[in-house]
Amino acid sequence: MSATPPSSLPPNSPPAPVPPPSPWHRLLDPIVIIAISIQFAVFVLIGAAIFGWDKGHVLAAMSGTTFARGLITYLFTTITAGTAVVLVVSALTTENNDIQKARFQRGKEVLSLLLGVFGTIVGFYFGSEVGAKGPADERALELAPFHFSKTNVASGESLTLTTVISGGRAPYQFGVALGEDAPDVTESSELNGWITKELKAPDVEAAQSVVVKMIVKDADGHEIDRKGRISVHPKGAAKGPAPNP
Repeated sequence: MSATPPSSLPPNSPPAPVPPPSPWHRLLDPIVIIAISIQFAVFVLIGAAIFGWDKGHVLAAMSGTTFARGLITYLFTTITAGTAVVLVVSALTTENNDIQKARFQRGKEVLSLLLGVFGTIVGFYFGSEVGAKGPADERALELAPFHFSKTNVASGESLTLTTVISGGRAPYQFGVALGEDAPDVTESSELNGWITKELKAPDVEAAQSVVVKMIVKDADGHEIDRKGRISVHPKGAAKGPAPNP
């Protein structure tokens, strides 16, 4: 019988050391894969928007406040949601040891920070949008009835019209016309809405009631109109009947 070759290792010797794993093996960790996928998706989306989908016009659009706020909100939403997904996958797939617990705790701290920043951005964004729309209880535009310094005048005689605007949003513009003419809305009221307008009675051949028309517009483009009447008679003639309200 042939003799068994002696072993190259002495008896009771420790096992040969295992070589350390390559640093690249961490790239196969599910957490690292998810994190890299999220970052890659964000960068691809930004690059496609800048150089592809709208032929680079997004660079000019970034100067607009609305677009910039929306882009920042989107980026923080994606990053925050991705961090939360990574933490969930980490809790389900990694070993339960002290090292992993410490890593998971640091991840939660990062997520808490992102949630705080994200909440601030979203609150500011939607708060600005609501503020830009104005208060919900904004009153409708109204125009008080006319007050004339004289209601029965001769042709060419001057009189004063007084009224006040309320509601809507200042500044206000108005126009006044007598008879069949159409008002031209080019004049500005006082800051508090009061209007004092000097008028001149039109020339008439017989006593008659003349319509006084006014149109008012506010800063939002809302419009309101009102009519009044004065009695006009020829110069030297007896006063006509009082105008109908």
